[in-house]
Formats: sequence, structure tokens, C-alpha cells
Amino acid sequence: MNFQGLMKIEKPDFYIDVAFSRANKRAGQQRSKLKGKKLNRMKKSRIMELDKIATVRITLINQMDKILNSYPQTAHLDIFYLELVKSTLDYYMLKKSLGALNWVKKQITVLFKKYNEKIKKSQKLEYINKYRNEFYGRAVSVLKQVKKNLEYLEHARKVMRDYPSIKTGMPTIVIAGYPNVGKSTLLRKLTSAKPAVASYPFTTKKIMLGYLGKKIQFIDTPGLLDRPIGKRNQIERQAILALKHLAEKMIFMLDPSETCGYEIKDQIKLMNEMKKSLRVETIVVLNKIDLASPEQMSKVSKLKAIPISAEKGTGIKELKEKIS
Repeated sequence: MNFQGLMKIEKPDFYIDVAFSRANKRAGQQRSKLKGKKLNRMKKSRIMELDKIATVRITLINQMDKILNSYPQTAHLDIFYLELVKSTLDYYMLKKSLGALNWVKKQITVLFKKYNEKIKKSQKLEYINKYRNEFYGRAVSVLKQVKKNLEYLEHARKVMRDYPSIKTGMPTIVIAGYPNVGKSTLLRKLTSAKPAVASYPFTTKKIMLGYLGKKIQFIDTPGLLDRPIGKRNQIERQAILALKHLAEKMIFMLDPSETCGYEIKDQIKLMNEMKKSLRVETIVVLNKIDLASPEQMSKVSKLKAIPISAEKGTGIKELKEKIS
């Protein structure tokens, strides 16, 4: 799913100015049409002012609809993205702010009906102008009341546009393991094309996406699945819950050579934590076997794992067979 199309949210004055500007332009067009017609001043004024408030109404409603339509309905979001929303945003405030735009539409419509009727029934020119100004003033007040909601929606847009464009309907494998164990190298070996890089809202680094043909999606999340649970903040823990809904399998990479900078006992401990967190089928991979000593390999001999060297391509064929 791609969140890049979310509409930029402006301040209330922007929408008000657009609506009034269009109303004035419409009035000019209407004035030209009425020119030469045998109508008294009050009738012409009534026609023009009715047209103005109708233009303000439809413009404001259309603007609110454009915002609402650009946002995905939370009820229809894949559970992975729903968890992302709940992890990175104030979910209640988001729903409340979107609801506020529907409230604007209803209030503007109610005001329009009221003042449309008043202007139609008015028998004095000054009352026609008075009612138009009252409608304008109350419409402005309605927009001003949702200022904080518009501001929050703009904040939400900036957060959501950085969500990764993940194919939620495709079988997905998450690659996990400590930093420098060779996850990115493995991802490049498993996928025919250069992995795509996308923003991820839980880390300053980038999520890595790769595809094995059109069958399997791989995700490497640097900065998220590469350290003990106790060192993660609450948002990162929620992010792992989101991945739980997405991943069908997990490849956990171990570096028995310990050239990654982490002892194998700590790597195994992290692996067990991740198994408990994601609760998905786990394929254990021993990378850098060309660099590991017999003594180091003996420490992992009891693990059911696939030995590989991602750098040299050793064992990749066997790993692909296991994945498929």
C-alpha cells in the first residue's frame, strides 16, 4: 500500500479564502449573465447572493471530501498497517479529526439551508446582504473550530507518507539478526533485483524490501529486529507486533564467526526472543561459515540450521529450496 497520495492539509484560512474567492468569481459571472435582463435590483441581488452561499457551501464540502477520500478508511486497512497507525499516531485523535471534517460538512449544509431560505424569503435588500454575511461568518466559525484537527491530520500525513509500500497480500519473510551478520547481503543474494529501500517509521534507518520472483516478499528491518527486547522502546515493541501480522516466516541469521561484533550466545538469546515475539516458522541460518573456526562451529552444532556464506553464495540454493 502506498501512502504517498495523502492530500496536504492546510490551515482553515486557506479553505475559507478558496471558498470566498470562488464565490466572488461566480458572482462576477452571474452579474454578466444578468446584465440587460429586466430584473429589479433586489431580485438580481437575491440571485447573486444565493449563488454565492451555494458556491461557498459546495467548495468547502468538496475540500473536506478531498481530504477524507485521500485517507484510507481505518476499517479497511490491512491489520499490518492498522498496527503501524496505532504505533506511530494517536489513533483516537486521528479518527476524531477525520470525523471533525464530516462534522464540518454537516454544519455547513445546515447553515446553507437556513440562510438559503432566509435570503429567498427576504423582501429587503439590506437583509439579503445581512444574511449572506451571517452565513459567511458562521461558516468561518465552523472551520476555525476544527483548526487543531486539521493540524493533526497534517502531522499524521507526514508520518504516514513514510510508511513502507509493502504488498500485504504476498507471502512475506522477515530477516532478523544482530547488525553486521550479513542480512543485507543475503537479501541481495535471494532476490534477482536490487532490493528496494523505503522509509520506516520506527528507525532512522531504512527498511529493505526484496522479492523472489513474484512469489515471496522479503523484509529486512535494520534497527528494529537486531537487538534485545529490553533495549527497545514501546513504539519499537509495537512495531514488532505489526510485523507479526505480516510475516509468514522468519529467517534468523547467526554469525558463528562473531566477526559481527556479538558473541554467539547473545545472538542465540536474541533469536529465542524473536521466535517468542513473532511466533512464526523460523529458518535458522549460519552465515560466514568460511570465517568461523571449527571451535566456533561446534558451539552451534546442535542447532537445526542451514550453513551459508552469503558473501560467496555458498548454501544459497539450499536456502531457497527451504524457503520455497
